[in-house]
Amino acid sequence: MIWRFLIVYLLSAIAANLIMTFLMRYSEHHDDNRYALNIWNYLAGTLISIIFLKDKSVIFSGDFITLFLGIINGIGFVTALVLIQISIRRNGAPLTTTFNRLGILIPTILSAFLFGEIPSPLKIIRLALCIFAIIIMNTGDNTNRPDFMTGLILVFLLGGTLDFISRVYSLYYNADSQTCFVMYTFLSALVVSIIIFLKDEHKMTLRDSIIGIGVGIPNQLTTLLILRAAAFLPAYIVYPTYSAGLIIFVNVINYIAFKEMLSKKQYIATAIIGLGLVFINLL
Repeated sequence: MIWRFLIVYLLSAIAANLIMTFLMRYSEHHDDNRYALNIWNYLAGTLISIIFLKDKSVIFSGDFITLFLGIINGIGFVTALVLIQISIRRNGAPLTTTFNRLGILIPTILSAFLFGEIPSPLKIIRLALCIFAIIIMNTGDNTNRPDFMTGLILVFLLGGTLDFISRVYSLYYNADSQTCFVMYTFLSALVVSIIIFLKDEHKMTLRDSIIGIGVGIPNQLTTLLILRAAAFLPAYIVYPTYSAGLIIFVNVINYIAFKEMLSKKQYIATAIIGLGLVFINLL
């Protein structure tokens, strides 16, 4: 039963995130309007959430906690996505994805303290490897460091915090409430994106709309699939497996399709992170 959930939910989430990542990469490298793209991204996510919601009445009768956490999550989503888009342009997709998914350290560690999901000493050592990799990547001369290291650290911290909010919510609410939570998240993110777009007087093109919808569908599905997986499996299995798989696939596809190369030190650090996250699930 556990492996069925692992395969269906996590592999589907990885596939959805891959689509989202490389659509954003395409958009950033063609100087598209990221703020216009985000409007369509979150509009698509909101509509899909409403479609997936079996009991539509909970939209207006949902509890305060669901609404409050959804709004907080939505604001965080917009902030994180803009940081990810900027980082993809300056650091590339592999490093951005690696640091974004490295954020699983936050829900994994907090779940151990708050929910008693205590990993074994070996798993703790493997988590420490991931932290060590960050240190490696941030040392040496400037030519070996990522172009936007501050952005990578912020992506790591914010991504992990958002994962933890979703993790906490998934423990206490059923599938329909989880879908409602995701809907509130995307609706809040949509409102914030519209405000930013109107404030800066950006222009919107048809390509922004198409790519935005293309990003929004897998973005929403990824969020929902991870929520469902976290409801059945411990945090130290869900998040490391998802993150390690995503890091590996992004690096492979990015090299094959775009011939984008990292420095030797960055490849070593990425490999340490990937291995550390994979081995967390063993023993």
